[in-house]
Amino acid sequence: MRTIKLLATLRDLAGAREIAVPFENGGTVRQLIHAVREVSPELGAKIMDQNGQLTGLVHVFVHGRNIDWLQGLDTVVDESDELMLIPPVAGG
Repeated sequence: MRTIKLLATLRDLAGAREIAVPFENGGTVRQLIHAVREVSPELGAKIMDQNGQLTGLVHVFVHGRNIDWLQGLDTVVDESDELMLIPPVAGG
């Protein structure tokens, strides 16, 4: 099981600050998101569309780095990596 921290409105959506999903170390972010969809379909749908593409409604961070700056959905998740889901933030 892997624990994923949720921030802001995603906490309300999932009803918790964190969710635990079945996931083996060394898997990819894509596999992790599929596990999220199994545990919380509504949250999973916010992250990835039915075509397997990121929706842009949630940013995925692995060990403090946005996966957009890593290998995207193919980013490998290690045992020591902290996982976070964060909705986009805008300011003005």
